[in-house]
Amino acid sequence: MFDLTIPIEQLYLVGPARAKLLKNLGIKTLEDLLFYFPRAHNDLSKFTLIADLKLGDNANVKAKILEVKSFRTKIRRFTLTQALIEDDTASILCVWFNQPFLTRVLKKNEYFIFSGKVTISKNRLQLQNPVYEQERDEQIHTSRLVPLYSLTANLTQKQLRYIIKTYLDKVTIPEYLPKDILQKEKLLNENYAVKTFHFPKDYSALNQAQNRLAFDEIFQTQVRVLQYKKTREQKNSFKINVDVDLADKIKSLSFELTAGQKQALAEIINDFKKPFPANRLLEGDVGSGKTIIAALAAYLMAQNGLQTAILSPTEVLANQHYFNFLKLFARDNFDIALLTSSQAHFNGNPATRATVISQITSGKAKIILGTHALLEKEIKFAQLGLVIIDEQHRFGVQQRSILKQISNAHLLTMSATPIPRTLALTLYGDLDLSQLKELPAGRQKILTKIVAEENRTKAYEFIAKQIESGRQIFVICPLIDDSDKLGVKSATAEFKKLANEIFPQFEVGLLHGKLKTAEKEKTMQQFSAKGGSASGGKDSYIDILVSTSVIEVGVDVPNASVMMIEGAQRFGLAQLHQFRGRVGRSDHKSYCFLFSDDPNSINNPRLQALVESNNGFDLAEKDLQIRGAGDLYGTKQSGYDFKIASLNNLDLVERSRNYAEKLLDQDINLNNYPLLKQKMDSQPLVHLE
Repeated sequence: MFDLTIPIEQLYLVGPARAKLLKNLGIKTLEDLLFYFPRAHNDLSKFTLIADLKLGDNANVKAKILEVKSFRTKIRRFTLTQALIEDDTASILCVWFNQPFLTRVLKKNEYFIFSGKVTISKNRLQLQNPVYEQERDEQIHTSRLVPLYSLTANLTQKQLRYIIKTYLDKVTIPEYLPKDILQKEKLLNENYAVKTFHFPKDYSALNQAQNRLAFDEIFQTQVRVLQYKKTREQKNSFKINVDVDLADKIKSLSFELTAGQKQALAEIINDFKKPFPANRLLEGDVGSGKTIIAALAAYLMAQNGLQTAILSPTEVLANQHYFNFLKLFARDNFDIALLTSSQAHFNGNPATRATVISQITSGKAKIILGTHALLEKEIKFAQLGLVIIDEQHRFGVQQRSILKQISNAHLLTMSATPIPRTLALTLYGDLDLSQLKELPAGRQKILTKIVAEENRTKAYEFIAKQIESGRQIFVICPLIDDSDKLGVKSATAEFKKLANEIFPQFEVGLLHGKLKTAEKEKTMQQFSAKGGSASGGKDSYIDILVSTSVIEVGVDVPNASVMMIEGAQRFGLAQLHQFRGRVGRSDHKSYCFLFSDDPNSINNPRLQALVESNNGFDLAEKDLQIRGAGDLYGTKQSGYDFKIASLNNLDLVERSRNYAEKLLDQDINLNNYPLLKQKMDSQPLVHLE
């Protein structure tokens, strides 16, 4: 019986050198090796007679070796090995490059199976670099559904396949799922499923193994998030008086809350009534008004003498939130602080970092806004009642681990990237969910168009008219600086072109992540300052802001009416929708122009989806279909690496969640399921632990 935790370098057939290669693939233990699944299977289950081979075929033939020889070529000086093989119908030459050892492996008059591509040389068909294997009871590399693995340099498919097959034959993987779940779901046992998924007998067996392993991935995720949720609900939180009158504060706003905003606020207030810390996700389309809900929740905390920390993914957004909160709470006598890696403010005035940290530690600062700088160890909160994370998926795993001292604080996560229901039940299954599906009154639908390169001049003319009527323009580029390799437009080059050649009559600004904080602040102030007026001294405002994706989230300039995206095909659908959401934030008719250096961009499914829909929730479902959960929501970096499962299967997600909930209600610590407990302990949840 093998211990699955045995280090990979201690395995027979591996050793130190090969272990280093395997570790490059994330394989550190025997268990990692067995669960390193194929990315695909090559169907070599059918044989072709040599006489029936055609140029370009990927052929699988069973033949006798007539002759083997190896020699150095005269011109290019490499070793060429040739084997003439035949079956009952014809003969063909097999060729390999720089593999002279094959003359010792391939013996005359012996039968082998050869799998390779049919090419042509000197008007004769040949098999080029075929995989070879002698016929045996069970083939590994030929005449079956052959697994194909992701590799690293100096490691071949044949080597990895042989190592995995060797240990699959030696190891029995213990079953961790309760018997009743196996029976109800009609699942294979895990040992058989793992072995079958690597080396299936046929497609039917492969599908059965895939179903079992997909269930495992989703079920384990459900157990993990629900266990965290139930454990969190056993903690005690701050006692909060929710009878604070919010009505006057809401009446003082310059707008009326939507029905969705009122519902979300009521759900958050209800969370505060409970004895355990809340863990809620507030998601809403771009411009749906999440920030005011966060502000009102912070207001309630401050009225209770507790602190609120609001984390933003960028300094630009942290600054914007800070100054908006200063205006909103100008008459409420709350001390408000801003802290990022490069700046510190207190109550509207610049301050030293030490001063702001002191105000946080003393508890004087009631509302603290900032970036990941708020997560540094030196920051100690006096009474942190609420943590608000804006766009959680933009924070890294370590940053998302936050501070242990918030374990008793309420948590509100906000996302302007609507999350498909299957992902909400898995990746964010430990969070309660509030959704804002309606936009504030007066918002108009944004007209989105894919603009062909020949119509660029017309687009520029349209933009000029928009600016002349008082509006402002965003221009987004994929890169900061030019890249010869990628050949896409950069923000710096586009800034110079627009300022000097296309729109010399207008003020053009540049914003990207490499600028100093003071430069970024000045640029955003100039872009925000124009308002509805086209008057003012030169350099006092910006008409066109050329930027990278630094403005993706939350930047609010109601006067902007055109979003122009260069290299649009290089961005994901959710990101494109975020960009588009920077315009259309007032009653001005707004537009989004998608430019692409790809001549087939008109057929790009992401761009087409954006043209056809303004609904972020619909686009989120579409993006999940197109790209998958790993790319969309960073599941690989967050610990949820779905190698096999498809999160489009809502029914499977809901069933596995029900099983997990029932199991944890009976045994939250999984003491009766030691193998499942072991799996959970080895893969901790990363939201907050």
